Parts: sequence; structure tokens; C-alpha cells
Amino acid sequence: MGVRETLRTDEHSSKLSLASLAWRVYWFPACMLAVGVIPLVNALLFSLHGGLGWLALPFTLPYVLVRLVIAYWRGGASLRRRVLRFAAVTLPIYTVATAPLSYAATSSINKWLGTTIRWTEFWTLMLLPVSLLAAPFR
Repeated sequence: MGVRETLRTDEHSSKLSLASLAWRVYWFPACMLAVGVIPLVNALLFSLHGGLGWLALPFTLPYVLVRLVIAYWRGGASLRRRVLRFAAVTLPIYTVATAPLSYAATSSINKWLGTTIRWTEFWTLMLLPVSLLAAPFR
């Protein structure tokens, strides 16, 4: 790695703000939760007749983890430390904050479609994509 690449990496890491890092990492889960709350849109994407939202929902946490790894590997030493601190702070917040937002999304879906989806099922799909494998056996 030459001097110019080092300078570009340090320049890039100094320009990356926490807000832009948060947007890059958490935009997909935020959109999935927003889609779950908006009444007409959630009827289309989270219908029980094969809505695409149910297929995309289990990929929210893996998306977050992949984006954090990409941010870590692309950055220099100072950015890597910031990304690790950012992940250590925001992943627990993500886990806790998605619980009431999952409740709001399932309440909206249940009221609009007349279903009885539990908010814990929605939340589990957001946090544990492996739980999708156990769904057919319930």
C-alpha cells in the first residue's frame, strides 16, 4: 500500500460521519419496518398470500452485519475503530428498538388485513433468519 492509498483511506475515514454510516447500515431494516406500519403498503408486501416483505424480512439483520463488515474492511485504522464502537453501541439498540416497532408493524398489518400475526414472530424474523426454517413446523 503506497502513500497515496494511505492518504485516500485516511481522507475517506475522516469524511465518513456517523449519520452516513448509520444510514448505510440501517436503511434496509428501517424501510422494512416503515413498510410494515404504512397501511396500504403493508397489505401489498406483507399479505399472507405470498407477500414479498415476508421473504425480505429475514435478511434485515444479515444485511446490517454485512454492511458493518464492509465498512470495517474498507476503512483505515481510525475508521475501523469507529466502526467497531459503532457496532458495539448500535447492535443492542437495534435489537431493543425493533421490538416496539415490530409491535407497531404487526398491529397495523393485523388491523388492515384482519390477521392474527404476533409481534414476536415479526421481531424474530428480523433478528433470527434461521427462525424462518422452523415456521413450517409450527
